[in-house]
Amino acid sequence: MLCLISKGTGVVHINDMMHRIEPLQWLFLNHGMTIEATFHSKDIEYFMIIMNPITITRRKSEWQAARNSGVPPLPPGLVSISDGGQVFECVQQLYDSSQSKDCTSQAQLKLDLQFQELLGFIMRNSDSQQRTASLHSGIDHSIDYMNKHFQDKISRETLSKIAQLTPNAFCRSFKKVTGTSPTDYLNRIRIQQAKEKLGPDCSVKEVAAAVGYGSEYYFSRIFKETVGLSPSLFIKRERLRVATASRVFFQDNLSSIGMNAVASVDCYRYPGMDEAEYNRRMASQMEQLRLAKPDLIIADYFHTSLYDALKEFAPTVIIKHHLDWRVAHMNIAELVGREQEAVQTFNQLDERVMDVRRLLQASTLQTSVTILQIVSTSIRIQGTVHHPLNDLLYKALGMNPGDAVPRNKMREECSVDELPAPQTDHLFIIKQNHHPQVEELWDQLQQAPYWESIRAVIHQQVHFVQNWLLMSWTPQGRNRILDDIIRILGR
Repeated sequence: MLCLISKGTGVVHINDMMHRIEPLQWLFLNHGMTIEATFHSKDIEYFMIIMNPITITRRKSEWQAARNSGVPPLPPGLVSISDGGQVFECVQQLYDSSQSKDCTSQAQLKLDLQFQELLGFIMRNSDSQQRTASLHSGIDHSIDYMNKHFQDKISRETLSKIAQLTPNAFCRSFKKVTGTSPTDYLNRIRIQQAKEKLGPDCSVKEVAAAVGYGSEYYFSRIFKETVGLSPSLFIKRERLRVATASRVFFQDNLSSIGMNAVASVDCYRYPGMDEAEYNRRMASQMEQLRLAKPDLIIADYFHTSLYDALKEFAPTVIIKHHLDWRVAHMNIAELVGREQEAVQTFNQLDERVMDVRRLLQASTLQTSVTILQIVSTSIRIQGTVHHPLNDLLYKALGMNPGDAVPRNKMREECSVDELPAPQTDHLFIIKQNHHPQVEELWDQLQQAPYWESIRAVIHQQVHFVQNWLLMSWTPQGRNRILDDIIRILGR
């Protein structure tokens, strides 16, 4: 139902949401809405257009029409029109035509065309933000339904009706708003509920039924895909013997939440490592895992290609890469039932970062810093964003980047000749490894014509540090970086 206010003012409550009404204001009303109106004017005039949406289908040689309660042509509620005067003229013409006594087919066709023109004009000129808000509201209602009825059988058709969309439009809109499909979203809700219910006093089959899964086997498969552990292993997660396969020190993540890894391996093939050396290293690492007999292996994304080899020793979970180190840390904590410890780690580290920031502000004033990483083939200048180390230095600690530090980038990679002279008060050097090529590149850098003109070189403020880039991914590593910064800059 479309309603155009042509005269008068007031307030209307639609489903407990208040809207002011005034001349040339449109309302689109749906069946089942709760509407309360208070008019401020003595006289109120309005046009009302009642519509019955239909679906036309063809069966063999016959066309059939049926009422359709699916997607409405407009979002329910207030409809903002950019050109109210023109749309009012369209409504007036439509009203005049409807009052005509001409009942011929031509007159009816004219009336239909005028209505289609009006509806098209409204849809083209209605406020897109309102349509988006209405879409989000429909999706929110469907999510609310999932949260309240996750234990029941929920169909796509049920959710689409709640969102007032067709099933296909609902699925597309849901993914656009949430980033995932309705099925995956519902599975996440159910699995989260299952995680809270699983325990020694409740069987996997009982939990599966309690959260809406008719099949214990299907539930177990979805649970493992979502959590990384089978339900039976999840129940024992706080007592598991855990090993790590990580380039970014996952063993430190475990240690910071009160758990020691039974084995810690790093199977990454570093640049410059020949095949024979890598094979020897791999054999040694695999032997460590065999002897440790872990119940679970937690691996980083650098070990994705080794998943099949690792799961020969124990169930293996690959932690997905994320630019925020806290996400990986919390994922690890959830796998071993130490979520509260992880939160405490975050809080303690945040407090220490603030203490160090205050110390630096009091002692170094406007001192600038630059991080150079020397790898086997090039030199990398760390930027100000998109890496845990960059965020720690330039955002959390509020340090000033040197002139050559790329802004709003993770890093820049260049040769010695291409490197812009890094004018900075402190220059931190990270050597990726002790490969001869790295040392050769370091020698070339010191021989570059601009080297002696760098402020940090002139004032002997070039500092060799451990691999802060990798250390910045763990709480313990970040604490060690803070120790180094205090030692070097906090004097």
